[in-house]
Amino acid sequence: MLQVLQLLRRFLTGASVLVLIGLLGFDASAQVQMMPLPPHSSTYTGYSRGYWFTAPTTFFLEGVRVPTNASSTASQNIYIVRFNAPPPGLPGTSAYTVLGEWYTVPGSNIIPCKILINDGDYIGVMGHRGDLPATNFNAINSYSASFTPGYSTNILGYPTTLIRLMFQDNILNAHSQNPPWTPAQMPLGTSSGQIGRVELYCGPPCIIPDLSFDISVVDAAGNSIGYTSVPSNIWIGYTVRYPDGASNVGITLEFRLIGDPDPAPEYVTTLNDVKPAGQDLIGRQMVSLPASLQPGYYLIKPIINSLNSCEEYQDTELEEKLLLIIPEGSTLCSVWPGDVNNDDVVNYGDRRDLNRYIYEANLRSSWLNGPARFRHDAATNPMTYLEWGEQPGIPWQTPEGCYMDSDGNGVVNNFDYIAIKLNWGRTHGVINAKSGDFTAHTYDMDQNFPNPFNPTTTIQYSVPEASQVRLTVTDMLGRTVATLVNGTIEEGVHTAAFDATNLTSGNYIATVSMTGLQSGLSFSKTIKMVLNK
Repeated sequence: MLQVLQLLRRFLTGASVLVLIGLLGFDASAQVQMMPLPPHSSTYTGYSRGYWFTAPTTFFLEGVRVPTNASSTASQNIYIVRFNAPPPGLPGTSAYTVLGEWYTVPGSNIIPCKILINDGDYIGVMGHRGDLPATNFNAINSYSASFTPGYSTNILGYPTTLIRLMFQDNILNAHSQNPPWTPAQMPLGTSSGQIGRVELYCGPPCIIPDLSFDISVVDAAGNSIGYTSVPSNIWIGYTVRYPDGASNVGITLEFRLIGDPDPAPEYVTTLNDVKPAGQDLIGRQMVSLPASLQPGYYLIKPIINSLNSCEEYQDTELEEKLLLIIPEGSTLCSVWPGDVNNDDVVNYGDRRDLNRYIYEANLRSSWLNGPARFRHDAATNPMTYLEWGEQPGIPWQTPEGCYMDSDGNGVVNNFDYIAIKLNWGRTHGVINAKSGDFTAHTYDMDQNFPNPFNPTTTIQYSVPEASQVRLTVTDMLGRTVATLVNGTIEEGVHTAAFDATNLTSGNYIATVSMTGLQSGLSFSKTIKMVLNK
């Protein structure tokens, strides 16, 4: 009997039209629940009756039955369809697909089946008792009371509404006619009325719970990595938490080169392991990358094959992992957008060096074109390549090229100034202390000397290009007591004298604001000065 049930289960899973002419036992598990129906109210003999509903969740239909209220001796006949659209009111038709049909099934046992119903499906159910072939619509229906706008019920706890459905002929003709339902025998779905009762026994779909797997790309010590060269070895770390019992586990890795128009993966490999019963599988295996993989950004798609809740092997696709492959023997570019000279700070030196690089390139494509960077959020965040942060890049033919491409598009041009302006003054890493010499390479203002002073002092400032400069002195109440510079100043190091003969002792603030006439870059700084008479 068990072998027959297993054979039947395989048949029912794959069939689109299911016909049961015999009766097998139904062993309902704790997960299978009957959809609640309104109680029996009356018996109707005539046309086939039932109901339709919108599936509130994905589930398996595990069994069906016409309750004995319709007749204690006649056979069961059930017809289940999936409508392409909600059944219309009177009159109307709706295209459909037959999911299951059972005719002249004797007895009152639950008829086992295995039909996958998807969330949002429009499902029509009709059933009656009576031995077929019948004469003149002698369907015996178990009727409920009348409900408006329908009967509220649930499937596995998800609410739905059953709405009256009827067929103006014997149910057998629904199968034999071509097309099955003629305009004179339309399915009629109405918002109120009695419901022809057919029991549905529902179970959860075959699932693998969320968060059952973890995958990471690591080195031999288990440390996360984002790039490598080829040929080389990487390691795949994995955790498998489901099922609770033992399961063979296959991990397929598909490597796809970003930007390649061919959808086929460049490289595919599979790892195998066994999850023990009662504990998580935690492992790490080596993957050898062939020299045939060209440099670029790769998305690695992990596909895990393991047992699901129905104890059937199922593939689960996980989130893709990004891996950068750089040429053998080269060094990864670690780009901070705007720091084009890679000196850990964005300042005028970056603008100067970008100008020089573009000039010396002399339109050579080997200098001005190279591999573009890749960021996962580029489709939703247009600023991602300009945002301050470390971004890995593929080395260019020139050592400086990947850094000069501050916007990451694979081309060095004047648009790369944008990242410099956006990230002006930002730093990363360790910045070397300034030497004692004041230079014209950056915007800056030095502390006044002497300080404290009486009554005069000197302030030194620098501009790396012709700039609009305003240098003012205010007291502690914010009142301007002197304007030392206000106009265009040429590139270089300059000084401004402050004479406080007519001022009282106290603290004063010197503020400088500078804007480059060519670059448009701005700079401001304040210093505190002490007048001590």
